[in-house]
Amino acid sequence: MRYERKYRIESSDYDNIYHELMSNPCGFRIAYPDRIVNSIYYDDIDYSAYNDNLLGIGHRVKYRVRWYGSSLTQITQPILEKKIKKNLLGTKVYQQLPDFDLNEGAPLLPETFTYPSNHLYPYIIVRYHRIYLESIDGHLRATIDKDLEYISLLNGHLSPIRRADPGLILEIKYEEDRVEEARLCTSMIPYRLTKNSKYVSGMQGLLM
Repeated sequence: MRYERKYRIESSDYDNIYHELMSNPCGFRIAYPDRIVNSIYYDDIDYSAYNDNLLGIGHRVKYRVRWYGSSLTQITQPILEKKIKKNLLGTKVYQQLPDFDLNEGAPLLPETFTYPSNHLYPYIIVRYHRIYLESIDGHLRATIDKDLEYISLLNGHLSPIRRADPGLILEIKYEEDRVEEARLCTSMIPYRLTKNSKYVSGMQGLLM
């Protein structure tokens, strides 16, 4: 399992954040080409995943279907993710899904993957532009997410209801045996550590 330390930043811009990471003692560098990330978030009729996050439940699970690129209709190489959170540590379980056309509706999730959390429904799409970095030794990773947008799904179909989010999200990610190494890096980040869930932000902005 790994730590994901999140910073929601309202008072700075992407260029400043990028240059601060470039000058960090951990020596962050570009790791992969940047890309657009899209995720459909699923929840039950009681919004259990949403409420568990707000209540700070230590052990929680959420499901999403993720793909990359600009298309919001013809979806290729989607991946179903089960994101498991145990207090400050997290991990993911993955399953490849068939390509689909979102004009025909969001895919149903396989019960063998979601059990016992069956009867899940697609509520929103979260999309953003992600920049990938890693420390010079490869032990720490960082992502910067910008141009966030939340799109409502009505009965699993795209709706005209959407909202842009001007915030920037910085995440520092590292395995649980790299805590001391990560402390040097995070101590030099001039932003306040925050709790942030894109799913919760999207739900609050669109549906709640």
